[in-house]
Amino acid sequence: MNIVIIHTGFAKYLIYTLRKIKHTNKNADIFLISDREYKEYKKYCEFININKVIKEESVSFKNKYIHLGKSNPNYEMFCMQRWIILKDFMKEYSIKECMHIDSDVLIFSDLEESLKPFNNYNISLSHNLALTMYIRDIKILEEFSKYLLFKYTDENEINKLKDMYYNTYRVNDGVAGSISDMDISREFFSNYNLEIGNLSKVQNDSIFDSAIIYGRDDFEMLKKGKYEMKKIFFENDIPFCNYIKDSVNKKIRFHTLHFIVWSKLYLKKLYYNKDLNFNPYYINIYREFNVLKSKLKRINK
Repeated sequence: MNIVIIHTGFAKYLIYTLRKIKHTNKNADIFLISDREYKEYKKYCEFININKVIKEESVSFKNKYIHLGKSNPNYEMFCMQRWIILKDFMKEYSIKECMHIDSDVLIFSDLEESLKPFNNYNISLSHNLALTMYIRDIKILEEFSKYLLFKYTDENEINKLKDMYYNTYRVNDGVAGSISDMDISREFFSNYNLEIGNLSKVQNDSIFDSAIIYGRDDFEMLKKGKYEMKKIFFENDIPFCNYIKDSVNKKIRFHTLHFIVWSKLYLKKLYYNKDLNFNPYYINIYREFNVLKSKLKRINK
């Protein structure tokens, strides 16, 4: 199994992501596409210099990208550009299939076994979002890459993106209101003409997590103040959560857990197979600190 992460800069939580993969997928080839070979990551993965896999199409997308939002434009651009980078990496290294995960995903299962239900699909992902993706045909990434360029070069498509931003709730919703890679991937894969595997669907009483903070309609949530996360508990070092949809109440195994935004605070805790608990006070401090850091960056530009 080939497992690929694309991440620039240093993030301490990525050490735990890589360690967990090394533990649960001992025979996997783990590739980290990054801008620098950090010593903290070195023994867990093979470093791929991102500058050596950035080709003409990636450069073209970067030059054409139009930022619509209040978040960091370089960050949002890179989140989209990485799918083109992933495609070029797979072609250059002759990789026919791979599991791509975000850098804040913990893998608790052997993917060779847990991905068997998806072997008949050319691509499988969660909620049509290009975050956790099991790719078995690079042609899909080639089409997706072309679509990304199309969205930012065709005048009609650019106007659609502007309309999506300026004429909806997004314009007043800060970072969460930005046009993101999730919007583009959801649009592309929702209209894709081949059947797509759904990693976020419960199969064999197990599932791949789309995000630990989402799922209140399907799973038991731990809610404190304005924050909530799936109420994850461990049995024999395997994470579970109670499935409650349609009056069904049974525990579901999680092959992965995805710690987006502020939930990254708890990635290390669950890496050690500890049942989830959290204090909203620390989340508030974390979010306020990140807002201040973003303001200082803008001031210093």
